[in-house]
Amino acid sequence: MDFNFIFRIFVKINIMTIEQAKDLLKENGYYVDNLWHIDDVKRYGNVSDEEAYEILDSTLHNDYTIETINTLIEQTYNYANS
Repeated sequence: MDFNFIFRIFVKINIMTIEQAKDLLKENGYYVDNLWHIDDVKRYGNVSDEEAYEILDSTLHNDYTIETINTLIEQTYNYANS
């Protein structure tokens, strides 16, 4: 991970809109067309912002989630190149 790039984003975040920040990330190779928000968790019940973020973090760092995404990327790549 390019921490200099991430640092530049944090420095610029106060003068960028969310869309501008997403554009900057996309220009640097990051996929940003499917971002998750704490509201995606909070719609299921009454939790704090911090709890919702922890749920997202746990879900998205789950080995099964990561393995499934990587498998689907590989399958899609293989299908597109067959």
